Amino acid sequence: MGVRVCHITTVHPVDDHRILHKECRSLREAGYEVMLIAPAEKDVVVHGISVVALRGTPRNRLERMLHRARSAYRTALAVDADLYHFHDPEFLPFGVRLARAGRRVVYDAHEDVPVQMRYKEWIPSRVRGRAARAFAAFEAACVSRLDAVVTPSHTALERLRRSQARTILLANYPRLDEIVPAPRWSDRERAACYVGGITRTRGAYELVTAMARVDGVLHMAGPFLPPALRLELERDPGWARVRYAGRLGRGAIGGLLARAKVGVIPLHPIANYVDAYPVKLFEYLAAGLPIVATDVPRWRALLEAHDCGVSVPFGRPELLGAAIEELLDDDERSRAMGERARSAAERHYSWETQEAALTDLYGRLLA
Repeated sequence: MGVRVCHITTVHPVDDHRILHKECRSLREAGYEVMLIAPAEKDVVVHGISVVALRGTPRNRLERMLHRARSAYRTALAVDADLYHFHDPEFLPFGVRLARAGRRVVYDAHEDVPVQMRYKEWIPSRVRGRAARAFAAFEAACVSRLDAVVTPSHTALERLRRSQARTILLANYPRLDEIVPAPRWSDRERAACYVGGITRTRGAYELVTAMARVDGVLHMAGPFLPPALRLELERDPGWARVRYAGRLGRGAIGGLLARAKVGVIPLHPIANYVDAYPVKLFEYLAAGLPIVATDVPRWRALLEAHDCGVSVPFGRPELLGAAIEELLDDDERSRAMGERARSAAERHYSWETQEAALTDLYGRLLA
């Protein structure tokens, strides 16, 4: 039996892309015996990775944070792994307990949670600032007792590194074998695309409104949050241009991206977004798509560095629509931008450029 590592999530589904398809699969390919504790109806084996199910559906957020995390901790002890890698902040106290028991423990900070908390609608607005500061202090105290932290967030990296010296950036770039450009530019439709959560702060209103001014369609995929948002968007004139595909699996997402000629990132410039890179940015690059994005300095610098997209001021759906229309009208410019986008993904922004950092960290921790 080889070295056993166990990933733990109390929130994410079994097929979460970062957890299962990137980290767990890379570790298995590196020779580790990999297990994943995750919410599921039954134990299964996926891509050679043993999934231990956390059964049952919590009735509310509090029950999930307390009871499911405790259940995951008991399951983790029973697994008896050489290293544990967990993915949810609610598991932090149990990660500390594992470390105190002599286990090697890694925390995967998917987001800069204190910044994210300032925009959570379920937290009363008057206490969000205090809650964010309190969590930041709690998180720092916990990670100082663990063995390492990995994160795709630059702001979380700088903040958590002050409490845990072994904190590394592990960017959430796509696997190039899963997202592949269309063989020929002419195979693509006169269409833009948006893939990801469909919310107000992610620019759903601005994007649909912009499409009323575009001679083309918008392929949209992802969940509506809240679900009632769909009914509101359907009343907008731009909805007539939308082709909603629902929530897609990884293979279907790659196929949708290969059909479009423009990838759109209409996110609002709030702190939770402007200090990070949206995953869809790198998925669009891998798909060979020119990009139209909200004018955020961090994103604009990347698009300009590779000459593969344009930036649009926030709150101007007419300019967003014009930028999409301009790229759809100019096939030669869009094709060239798309080629540069794919080249940038291959050289700089693929999961293949990141997995060595993960296996190197595990090697040091398990030496």
